[in-house]
Amino acid sequence: MLVQILPNFRKTDSVYRILFLCVVTALVLVATSLRRPETRQLNSIVISLILVLLAFGVDRLFTGRVAVIAYQMNWSANGTAPWGDVERNEKVEVPFVVYRKVEGGYCFDAVFSPELNARLAGSDKAVINVEYNVFSDFGRRRGYNLRSVDGLIFNQGDRPVRSGEGFSGYIEGSVRVDCGR
Repeated sequence: MLVQILPNFRKTDSVYRILFLCVVTALVLVATSLRRPETRQLNSIVISLILVLLAFGVDRLFTGRVAVIAYQMNWSANGTAPWGDVERNEKVEVPFVVYRKVEGGYCFDAVFSPELNARLAGSDKAVINVEYNVFSDFGRRRGYNLRSVDGLIFNQGDRPVRSGEGFSGYIEGSVRVDCGR
């Protein structure tokens, strides 16, 4: 994990830099106190362990938080929506589209899933339940993914359960709005 973060270290948030600094300081203190037996002091080891535990505790408590947000949304299995035809993928497949009206426009997700199309194509439901996993670090939203559509789960947190590639966005509004996901 650390190897993945280091190439992008300059782009990371300052909190991550502070946590990284705590871990490095703790490791230096431990290495220094263990290197010279005459200077081995319990204080250095205790301080370094507290710094490491503090860094990991902050990481676990405040980063990588997942909240599930649910919406009642309209849907279309034929690739059309109130604003017109929805873009197809490179295989020219028709997407399953879920959308909801927000401030004069539509927040939508288009999912290429034959399983979802088959499940709801013959349904007479006008509105279905759509859930999103919203990821945050220190209370700031950093991303989301589609969790489930009408009970069919696509992602469990950041782990995919079934394929459901697609795209999302906001269309036709006069002002850019936050879709809340």
